[in-house]
Amino acid sequence: MTRQKKSRKPGPLAPAKKPKDHNDGVSSTQGKKKGKGQKPGQRHNVSTAKTASKSGTEGQKTDPRKGSRRKIPLVNPVEKPEVKALTPAEELHQLEQDQRLQALVERFEQGETLSEQEQAYLDEKSDRYEQLAEQLGIDLDDDDEWDDEEY
Repeated sequence: MTRQKKSRKPGPLAPAKKPKDHNDGVSSTQGKKKGKGQKPGQRHNVSTAKTASKSGTEGQKTDPRKGSRRKIPLVNPVEKPEVKALTPAEELHQLEQDQRLQALVERFEQGETLSEQEQAYLDEKSDRYEQLAEQLGIDLDDDDEWDDEEY
């Protein structure tokens, strides 16, 4: 007996198919439906009718994009108060009156170990003190001679 391939035909027992309707709800007289929204690239095209109708913005071009049109300053509007430059004598006086610096000097002279931050602060301020004393003509080595002498 020879083999027969299966047929895709429905045969007498299958339900009948409905014929396809090629209209899809649009009649040939109506044409294509108009889409919603604006045309592509519309925000970049300048429309003369819209700009002419607005009388408030005659000098400026209107931007069709949404959002705020308020100008944003690019620099910080808060003005920083100017720091008054101290004279070397005033700065030297401030260093002498600095309580934190005095406490660190005492601890350092007693042989205590200071943290990295405290040591950095002490080094920075002592270097600045030496610079100011040199500018003002104060000799820091003379102080040691007076300590050794007796009256």
